[in-house]
Amino acid sequence: MILVTPALPDPAFLASLPGCDFADAFSVAVARRDLDARELSAAFFSTPPAWVATLLATRNAIMRRLGYKAPKIHTGFPVLRESQTEVVSGLDDGHLDFRALMRIDAEAGGSRITLTTAVATHNWIGRVYLTLIMPFHKLIVRSMVRQMAVRLGAE
Repeated sequence: MILVTPALPDPAFLASLPGCDFADAFSVAVARRDLDARELSAAFFSTPPAWVATLLATRNAIMRRLGYKAPKIHTGFPVLRESQTEVVSGLDDGHLDFRALMRIDAEAGGSRITLTTAVATHNWIGRVYLTLIMPFHKLIVRSMVRQMAVRLGAE
């Protein structure tokens, strides 16, 4: 059974996003050590479950009509910095800035993968948007972390 658990967001990562209003993190253990953070991050963002892709497509269509950026569903967010064990991706827009940290830590018997997300809102539109998507965000991230673990052979 795959256990996706809440984790503490990395303080240094949060400090890299001034004015951070929201952050969360989810983690999963996998029995592999041959992982590359860039490949993992790309796979994570490019292969959402169908129901997630539908929600994101709806969100993107609405946001584009309002004049905001919306990442393409199957390409993910631009990579801002990377190493073998960490990738930070994100997008800055008029209503909010978003960051995601994909981190791989070695542990006994494999690796622990943690996805941390952080948001800094800039105005009332960003705050309303964040409030509206929050229930979906937690479901989506948990589901996608679990799906990633399944693809890595954790089940």
